[in-house]
Amino acid sequence: MMDDRRDVALAIKSCLDSLMDDATKCDLDDLARFISLAAMAAEEAAMTFDPKAMQLKALMAGGAGHC
Repeated sequence: MMDDRRDVALAIKSCLDSLMDDATKCDLDDLARFISLAAMAAEEAAMTFDPKAMQLKALMAGGAGHC
């Protein structure tokens, strides 16, 4: 079930990336920025369903141990 949700989030991100490229090509800069935010949200959603990505995010945020 989690794999399905991750796959859907990644598919949505792919579509949004394509739309962002189209908006950029047509000089719709504000729209391209807005779509890029949505694409980042889709990527973040995909990461929440990937245990390895969650561990990496914890490491990068300093929430998994001390140096």
